[in-house]
Amino acid sequence: MARFALVLHAHLPYVRSHGMWPFGEETLYEAIAETYLPLVRALERLHLEGVETRFTLGITPILAEQLADAKVKEGFWAYAKDRLERAQRDYLRYQGTDLEASARHQVAFWELTLDHFHHLKGDLLSAFRKAQDRGQVELLTSSATHGYSPLLGYDEALWAQIKTGVITYRRYFAKDPTGYWLPEMAYRPRGPWKPPVEGAPERVRPGVDELLMRAGIRYTFVDAHLVQGGRPLTPYGEASLGPVESAEATYYVHELESGLRVLARNLETSLQVWSADYGYPGEGLYREFHRKDPISGLHHWRVTHRQADLSAKAPYDPEAAFLKVKEHAVHFVDLVERLSREHPDGVILAPYDAELFGHWWYEGVAWLEEVLRLLAQRRGVQAVTAKEAVQGKAMRSALPEGSWGRGGDHRVWLNEATLDYWRTVYRAEGAMREAVRHGNLPPRVLQQAMRELLLLEASDWPFLIDTAQAVGYAKERYRGHAEAFFQLLRGVSPEELKALEERDNPFPEADPRLYLEPSATVHGGVG
Repeated sequence: MARFALVLHAHLPYVRSHGMWPFGEETLYEAIAETYLPLVRALERLHLEGVETRFTLGITPILAEQLADAKVKEGFWAYAKDRLERAQRDYLRYQGTDLEASARHQVAFWELTLDHFHHLKGDLLSAFRKAQDRGQVELLTSSATHGYSPLLGYDEALWAQIKTGVITYRRYFAKDPTGYWLPEMAYRPRGPWKPPVEGAPERVRPGVDELLMRAGIRYTFVDAHLVQGGRPLTPYGEASLGPVESAEATYYVHELESGLRVLARNLETSLQVWSADYGYPGEGLYREFHRKDPISGLHHWRVTHRQADLSAKAPYDPEAAFLKVKEHAVHFVDLVERLSREHPDGVILAPYDAELFGHWWYEGVAWLEEVLRLLAQRRGVQAVTAKEAVQGKAMRSALPEGSWGRGGDHRVWLNEATLDYWRTVYRAEGAMREAVRHGNLPPRVLQQAMRELLLLEASDWPFLIDTAQAVGYAKERYRGHAEAFFQLLRGVSPEELKALEERDNPFPEADPRLYLEPSATVHGGVG
C-alpha cells in the first residue's frame, strides 16, 4: 500500500506596516480569514468527530511572526468587522434578487470568522501547535523570509536564513523541526558557483542540503523534474542504473550524499488541483475570485466557465458549490487509491500552496476537509505525514539544480528585470559579513540590519517583478529594505533606530553572529 503525503505550504511576505491595499496588509488579512482560520476549524471539526488525519503544513517563519504580531491581530479584527458590515449591507441590497443566497452566505461567513478569531484570542499559531500535539498535522519550517536558496550570494547568508527559520520554529512550537520547505522548491547541489551578477565571489559552494543537515533538518521536497533528471547512485557514489527519466522516480524516497532525504512532487495529483484546464478550482459552480461587487468589494458570482467575461459571470450558489466539493473529493481520493495500486511501495507527494485553498479557491478548505475524512475511511492508501513518508529505505541520488518555477530553473527569479535586485542583495550580504567581522556597530543596530537584510532577501520581490503583478510595490519594498540596511551601517540616531525597529520587527532573537559561521558538511540519516 502506498503512502500518501499531503503537504501545504503557507507563506506570505512581510507586509506588516508596509501599506494596506492592494499588496499590503490586506493580503494577509484575506489569507487569515479565508485560509488559516478555516483550516483550523476543519482540524477542530475532524478532531471532534474522531477522524484521524495525517498531513503536513509548512508555516514560514516570516508568516508566523506576522500571525503572532499584536498590530496584525488588531488590524485583522478591524478588517473582519468591516467585511461583516459590508456583507450586511449587501444582504439588504440583494434581498429578493438572484444574489440573495450569496449575500446571506457572506454574512454568516464573516460572523463565524469574528466569533472564531475571538474564541482563539487571535492566537492561530497555538491552534496549529495543538493540532500538531494531537497528531493531526506535522508542522514544517522554512527559510526565515523565504530567501531563494540557490542564488543567495554567500553561504553565511543562506545559513542565517536557515538557522533563523529553525530558531523561530522552536520559539512557537516548542520543539526542533526536522522537515523543511525549500522556498520555491529551489535547490542547488555542491559544486562550483559563479554569481549571475557582480558582488559575490565565484567559488566552490556546499549544497543547500549540506547546510540543512547541519541545522538539524532531515527531509525536504523538490519538484518532479529534479528526480526525473537526477541520477541514482550506489552507496559508493558511482552511477548504477543510468538516468531516471520516468515518472516512477517521483514515487521513491531519495537520499542525498549529505544524508538529507527528499520527496518529489507527484504530477497527477498536482494536475487535479493546479491545472488551469483540468483543475478543480475551474469548476463553473465555484466562486469567482476576480469579480467583486462594485460597492462592497465582496464576491457574489461563480466561475460559470473559464472563458466567460467577468460581466457574464452567473450568481454564486453556495449550496450547489459545496455539494460539488464532495464530488471532487471522491474523485481525488479515487485517483490517489489508483496510484497506490500502481505503486504499492511508493510515496505519493501532493504539495500545494496553502493559500490556494480558501483564498484563491474559496471552497478549497472544505475540499481538503472532505479529502482527509475520506482518506481516513479508505483502506487502499495510507495517509501519512512527511516525516513518516521518508522513513525506511531510500534511493541514493544526486540531484541537479532547479526549482518548481517556470522552466524548472531560476528564470522566474533571475532575469533581465531582476538583475538590479540581485546586485543589491549581494552588496548588502557582503556588507553584513564585514560589519559583523569588524564588530564596530552597537548590537541593536547590527541586529536591525540583519532583519532588513533578511527582508531584502525574500524571494517574493523578484517573483512579483517577473509576474508583473506588483512591480512597483516589489521594487519599493526591496529598495526600502536595502536603504534601511545601509543607513544602519552608516549610523543612525536612537530615534531612527527605534522607528526602524517598530516598522520591521520580526525575529527578536536575530543573531548577527550567524554571519561568522563557516560552511560545513554534515553526514547523517533520518532520525
